[in-house]
Amino acid sequence: MFAKLLNYKRLKMKIEHGVMVMKGDKAWGSKHADGHSEECGWIEPADAPIHDPQFCKCPTDVTWKGSPDTDELMTGTLVRVIRRTEVIVVNEK
Repeated sequence: MFAKLLNYKRLKMKIEHGVMVMKGDKAWGSKHADGHSEECGWIEPADAPIHDPQFCKCPTDVTWKGSPDTDELMTGTLVRVIRRTEVIVVNEK
């Protein structure tokens, strides 16, 4: 398998900068969403949204005013993050 990875071709790299609300090793984001409702909570940082630090100054800025999640969000802290996503073609035909 390692020999095959030596002949890879990188197609695209995307880099995102911003902030996330973190609590321990989890980040705030959408746990479940369908066409009718959305459930937010602590999820893996790889799946959590990255917010613009210009508009997100405190943890509660990621939700709306009067949200039932406000108390839970205040237990987290804002941290600066960089997410790098890379698409690699391993077996090109």
